[in-house]
Amino acid sequence: MRPVPQSTPTHPLPLHEHNPADDQGPPPLNYTLKTGTRERWIGIFFTLLFIEAGVLPLILFYSLRWGAHLSIPKNLAIITSLIGTVSGLKVAQRSWFLWYKSGHESRRPIGAGRWGFDFFHILINIGLFAFFVPLIIGSSMNPASVPTVAIALPCFMLTMCIPMIISSLPRDFRLPFRVSSFPPYHPLPPLTYTIVEDVIAVDGGGLLDFRQAWRHRYETSRVMRKLLRDVGMFWGISGVLIATACIVVAWTTTDDIGYGIGYGIPWIWAFACSAVTIRWVRGELERERREWCDVVHVHREKPLHLVETQDDRDAFERVMARRASVMSHASVAKAATMPASKSNSDSGSSETSPDRPRRTASPKEVPSDIV
Repeated sequence: MRPVPQSTPTHPLPLHEHNPADDQGPPPLNYTLKTGTRERWIGIFFTLLFIEAGVLPLILFYSLRWGAHLSIPKNLAIITSLIGTVSGLKVAQRSWFLWYKSGHESRRPIGAGRWGFDFFHILINIGLFAFFVPLIIGSSMNPASVPTVAIALPCFMLTMCIPMIISSLPRDFRLPFRVSSFPPYHPLPPLTYTIVEDVIAVDGGGLLDFRQAWRHRYETSRVMRKLLRDVGMFWGISGVLIATACIVVAWTTTDDIGYGIGYGIPWIWAFACSAVTIRWVRGELERERREWCDVVHVHREKPLHLVETQDDRDAFERVMARRASVMSHASVAKAATMPASKSNSDSGSSETSPDRPRRTASPKEVPSDIV
């Protein structure tokens, strides 16, 4: 029989009972990208990545081919030697964060062991393997094969997009190994859930606090669950179609056209899908906030039942305590801005006119807050 790990309950309320605090709005994630440091490093990383795997291969290939008139083997050998620095350093940095950096235990997935990687780390290494294999093989062949080198980015797209499609299907998929915070043989959410969790917790510095807050948001919000599934299907299907088309073009047209398509179209696809996703997510988050009081359609709960360590439970308690503090401050601020009640004005006028007779309130006139 397949072992099915049991979860350790951490919620302050039974998971399927309605929490009155949820009526105030979606559970906050307690994380923002709107900080100078985070926005700056995100911009630097993606700019370097785009230059390394998009701009540099195109400029070098055509300039060395048409300007310097180098042979194809020398041309591709130069390009291959320059690609991989940024992505390699990023993978090494993530390994350092997960294994050795101070506070590394707070970056690992919920319930993971001392040497546990998150699933995004494994997936990105598989994707880079799929990228570099055709790149190295195509440049080392005699004669060198431009179509083989041109399919490097489409192969990377396929390794990322096919799992997105499979995990976004309306079925409970189980794998015999750990997927980030999910134990073996556990029903898995869409891959988009895991990517967001792992990237923000490790690369974005959200740590275990974000993993627990993200888990709680996913469990309580039906809108969020549907959004992640739909976004995963959107990226997956479009990516597979674009990658397949690029591979076909690379092998059926001239070297110049096939190479340009293979290294240009994937980046256009990525930028276009990113713009659509940002607008889409903002609209759905606004709808989630606006319709949150509709318990049945918006925040019907779906437990994940993760196996947790003591560090994970402590992180969840910090998330819930921070949320309770935010709700308390919001209630105090709302009470402070409310206008004075009619009863207060009546009592004030009676104090200024002591000779005025006081009228006894009938039971129907007793204020509702007293009853």
